[in-house]
Amino acid sequence: MASEMLKRSVLVLLTAAVVAACSSGQSPTAPTTITAAPPPIVVPLPTTVPGVLTLVLPIDAADLATTAFGIAPYGYHGADHAEDGHPGWDVEYRLGGIVRAAAAGMVQSVFPDPSVAGRSTVQIEHVIGTHFYRTVYTNLASVTPEIIPAAAVRAGQSLGVAGTVSQTVGTTPITYAMTHFQLDDFEYYREIPNPNAVTPEPFLAADAKLFFDRIFSGAVFSTELVEPYASNQRDLRFPASRTWTRVSGDGPAGIRFTRVAARNPNYDYAILAESGTAIETGTVTLALTARPFPSIDLVSATGRRLGVYDIVSDQMRLVLANPGASRPVDVNAASTYRTPR
Repeated sequence: MASEMLKRSVLVLLTAAVVAACSSGQSPTAPTTITAAPPPIVVPLPTTVPGVLTLVLPIDAADLATTAFGIAPYGYHGADHAEDGHPGWDVEYRLGGIVRAAAAGMVQSVFPDPSVAGRSTVQIEHVIGTHFYRTVYTNLASVTPEIIPAAAVRAGQSLGVAGTVSQTVGTTPITYAMTHFQLDDFEYYREIPNPNAVTPEPFLAADAKLFFDRIFSGAVFSTELVEPYASNQRDLRFPASRTWTRVSGDGPAGIRFTRVAARNPNYDYAILAESGTAIETGTVTLALTARPFPSIDLVSATGRRLGVYDIVSDQMRLVLANPGASRPVDVNAASTYRTPR
């Protein structure tokens, strides 16, 4: 009986549809052309849908510092992340600066930092519906007493004090404080170390994004001639090159920087004509601790060009002196260059 009623209902609906189409006064539409399905598209992280984790930064404005680098980006390939790309952000703090929780959650674990003796790592779990995330904070010199496994944590709560690092950059000895901040999304996976790590950038709340942009605008790091973004691709292959094209000023029409190997921090360069032809080649020397602008030397077989530069994402301001001339002191007369994503 139920089956007969279902058939009658379907027949009534079909009849009504045909009558409506015939009485509309419109011509019947042409049949839809069936085409082959396009190749699958990698869907970006669903950061605009309700329920996705929202982050603040793990640092207060009063704790910012740029003694060394300011912030080191996601995905860069240095000697310490040559194969897999950096799985988070390294955030620089003033000495004694407080590391804070980037989102509310529950302390998953507190354990000795495997990379630095005498330091600690805190991991916090964040559950949004059925979606599991984790934030990771390393190199803590001390941990706030209430931060223990299974403790509830609110966004912005103190987790501990950022640990110090002493090293020599070029020939300059420096001491700074930092923590490695990482976001793991357990719906995302790669066949590389830290397989769940994703860039925190698209998860930032609006105010946090403005704050982050302020920090990143002052960041200086050794890989930015080729990997200039806050979120770079972790699967970059070497040798790796990036071309910067002049959009204003009277500097060279273009410059291409190349790193031959991920474990080698040195660059080669090529100055390009308008046509894209290389008209000068050589090696690059950087002084990253120079302030307020890092210095750059382009060394060719015929001379040395001294300059200063500033890179923020896809924009570079660069002032280069003619071979044999003294180094510019600022970027007021800089040419502006852009690079494609």
